[in-house]
Amino acid sequence: MKKAVAILLAGVILVSCGAVAAAGQSLVSKRYVDGDFTQQALEQAEQRLEDLTAPVYNQALSRLNSEHSAYLAQAGGASGLNDLRFKKGDVLTMSSGSGVMVLAGNATASGGVLVDTTAGNTVASGSALPARHRCLAGESAAVAVTVTSDTAVICLEGSYTLSASGNVDYNAMADGLTQMGLLKGTGATYGSGYELERQAVRVEGLVMFIRLMGEEQAALASTAVNPFADSPSWADRYLAYAYEKGYTTGIGTNAAGKLVFGPNNTITAGEYMTFVLRALGYTETGNKPDFTWQTALGSGVDLGVIRQSERAMLEEGTFLRAQVVYLSVCALSAPTKDGGVLLDKTASNGGYDKGSMQTVQTRIAALRLN
Repeated sequence: MKKAVAILLAGVILVSCGAVAAAGQSLVSKRYVDGDFTQQALEQAEQRLEDLTAPVYNQALSRLNSEHSAYLAQAGGASGLNDLRFKKGDVLTMSSGSGVMVLAGNATASGGVLVDTTAGNTVASGSALPARHRCLAGESAAVAVTVTSDTAVICLEGSYTLSASGNVDYNAMADGLTQMGLLKGTGATYGSGYELERQAVRVEGLVMFIRLMGEEQAALASTAVNPFADSPSWADRYLAYAYEKGYTTGIGTNAAGKLVFGPNNTITAGEYMTFVLRALGYTETGNKPDFTWQTALGSGVDLGVIRQSERAMLEEGTFLRAQVVYLSVCALSAPTKDGGVLLDKTASNGGYDKGSMQTVQTRIAALRLN
């Protein structure tokens, strides 16, 4: 808007110069008018507009900050991050002066004015909220913030209402796995450390496989040698144990001839399903394999791990840590090759309280797609 007005003012000046030239009284060259003079006129006009509008903008922002500070005072003066997890389709309606910051995932704003105090501008209605920018709801009307990613971590301050969607609640599933001791997070300082919004990697898939087998404590206590040259320090015992047990042989060797695992390579839904099927006692090797890794998702449907609708969901988008959580929930109630369900094996091998695990699993399994 400012740019358009500046151009208009510069245009008025140029028209005036043109009128003088038309009267045969040209005081400057056309080249100067088209070049340096035009640029200088635009810059002066923009600066003039900035000087005129800055007080108005600062006054409005001051009022919003005052309302925002009042909300913090009502909450006991808390000013740190108050991050919460939301799922796709959730709508947060923000009242004037309320603050919002997207820490992970994606969300859009609509309705009233949302002031981006970090960038010093407004967020256009229907646009995505910039990640990690502090924004305040304006005075004209309530602002609706809609989550557009599978999950999101959003910091909220002030007054808001939530209209929850009926989409898959990966967050609740992650909470359930955490209660069972099967999900430990990445150490991230927000969103419970889950990092459900980023792609999963191979080493994370392997660790979850070991946990589903109920063998995490055995892995951590292992004294086996880790042959992988690219092993991150935190995963050293997991990889050593997995190699000793024959769960993985890596992806090849490096230039020095050392084995490598590719821990930070992204993992696909099919690759993680391969881990799940192995945990259930099925094999993709030997004379009579139960499945092939290339068709693991289809075998997951055939063997009762997932439903067809879930296979479609897993094949549609990027395989994130959110989907690792989802597939792990499916795995726990899936039948093993030798009978029973995987949760029985997990609890027995891991020394968990089976009854407590079953209570949590029943609750989060109900969140699956039909």
